[in-house]
Amino acid sequence: MTIKTYAIHGLSEWHGDVKAGTVSVRVSFTGGTASPSGALPAYFVTKDPVTQFVLENSKEFKNGFIRLEMQQTIAGEHPRMAVQKPAPATPVVTPVSTPPEVVPPVVEEPAEDASASTTAEAGGEHLPQEVEFDNNEDAKDYFAEHYGVSRTRLRTRSAIEEVANSLNVKVTWKE
Repeated sequence: MTIKTYAIHGLSEWHGDVKAGTVSVRVSFTGGTASPSGALPAYFVTKDPVTQFVLENSKEFKNGFIRLEMQQTIAGEHPRMAVQKPAPATPVVTPVSTPPEVVPPVVEEPAEDASASTTAEAGGEHLPQEVEFDNNEDAKDYFAEHYGVSRTRLRTRSAIEEVANSLNVKVTWKE
């Protein structure tokens, strides 16, 4: 970033509009003094690159009425500084991956139910897994962790129960 000081010699103050093409900037040169021991010009300091551009391309600057007295470069960038736009990146097409297989957790059943489960499985039926939750958040965590279900699908208790039914999970609530 560049800080520039412009001056108008012979004046202690000057306020006006400076034009470059169709762009106009209002500037105030102040701080000039005149005394028997010497004179200091009216000055204007700016770090705005747009204002600097307009001043340096104005007819007042080109004919010498406004002069560049000093410029200093400091680290950093001004928010109005022109920056070249990066070239548009070519889009990267990634193949759509298939979702990972959902494997329900293995639940061991008591020995007395073993005969019932074998007959149910032999008949082609699969008994639902039963899970108990304290609140909706626990249920969301469980289905997100164990089944990969998005938490946004589980906003309400009825939505949680619908997802559970589709996954063959019986949900009970502690109340």
